[in-house]
Amino acid sequence: MIGFREYVTWRIAIIWLSLVIITMSLGEVASNLWPQVPLAYFWIIPIVCVTTFMSSRLLYTQWILMLPVAIFLNALKRLVGAIMGVIAKAVAQSASPMLLRQAIGLHSTADINLFLASIMMLPVIIILGMLAHRWLVQVSAADFLQRARVNISDYLLVILFFAIYIIAYVFAMEWSVNAQTYMAIAAIVTFGIIGSYLISNKNSHLNDAQLLLQVSNYNELLSHHNRDLHLFKHDYENILLSMSAFIQNNDMAGLKRYFTTEVMPARVTLNRQSGLSDLSRLDMPTVSGLIYAKYEAANGQNVHLVVTILEKVTLADIPQIKVVRILGNLLDNATDAAARANHQVALTVKNRDAHTTVFSITNQIPTHEAVDLSVIKKSRFTTKPGHLGYGLSSIEQLTTDQLVVNYCIEEGNFIAELIIKH
Repeated sequence: MIGFREYVTWRIAIIWLSLVIITMSLGEVASNLWPQVPLAYFWIIPIVCVTTFMSSRLLYTQWILMLPVAIFLNALKRLVGAIMGVIAKAVAQSASPMLLRQAIGLHSTADINLFLASIMMLPVIIILGMLAHRWLVQVSAADFLQRARVNISDYLLVILFFAIYIIAYVFAMEWSVNAQTYMAIAAIVTFGIIGSYLISNKNSHLNDAQLLLQVSNYNELLSHHNRDLHLFKHDYENILLSMSAFIQNNDMAGLKRYFTTEVMPARVTLNRQSGLSDLSRLDMPTVSGLIYAKYEAANGQNVHLVVTILEKVTLADIPQIKVVRILGNLLDNATDAAARANHQVALTVKNRDAHTTVFSITNQIPTHEAVDLSVIKKSRFTTKPGHLGYGLSSIEQLTTDQLVVNYCIEEGNFIAELIIKH
């Protein structure tokens, strides 16, 4: 929760902590009722399942992606706990072996030592959580987990991963705290490396696959748009020639009939093509293709996207996939809002200077909806009932020193700016 604190709500925090308390209480009861059952079944499996379930709900991702994270965190907790247990034992000058089974029921010496170890452990975990938060933001971990897709082999591998961890701790949880320290070190190193490899490997494939798919789709759409524009110009020339024939023959009735039945219906295509003619000035096919795709999607929602590019814009040496995803989210948000307002979205692209390009997106704020700029970047912020509100928080994770997003409100209009420094 500390690591992904932007996504935590009071409701999630209360439910999560309540489930932890209930799980631990039931583990205590079950360990007393069935002392012959290995402790790992009561003290590791339930808490890992709770962590997996709640973290997947926290990030709205698939549970199989969070299970390796939950296992790693459990191993980390046991490593820190074991180290603190050794220190607590030394501080208390206790001769107790500090077996976990001694904490089942009431055993004052073991309980005091374990309680002291837990108190010492809390600040360490909080510091680690704060450090983890900085790293998770830098690598856009939440965004990756929300986008990642899994297959059957991932389920088999992660479940096998979990089974091996449980089998190892079936024996380790019967050992003394000193011995558990070594086991925890081995577990966190082994499973940490395996988990990191799985996540980074899937992240690499995910980014590569998405980049190729998006570039392919957007370039195909742009090619389709250019082909339509070329065909329309050719047809337009033919229309002018045919109209000239009516004029030469002084056939005004025929010209009127032809204009009404043939030329007027073509104006829809003319408006559609001329509205995107400025895209030729944007020298970045992936972004041009994205804008064309969003233009078509906006038409499907009865929203008119006006694109204005008055000068040649060249974008070089920038992370194209991030630009596409940020701009795509901004256009989606603007289109959704415009569909509930005046059905107009304006996209302006201009060079602020030789090294800075600005994409400015403007839409009218729907009536009876309030936008607070101080909370707009927080997770789950949304003005749409039933919507998860991940768009703007995902954008925030994708921003860098090179890609900056600013928001402002002017005269009832919401303006989002993507500033690209290249």
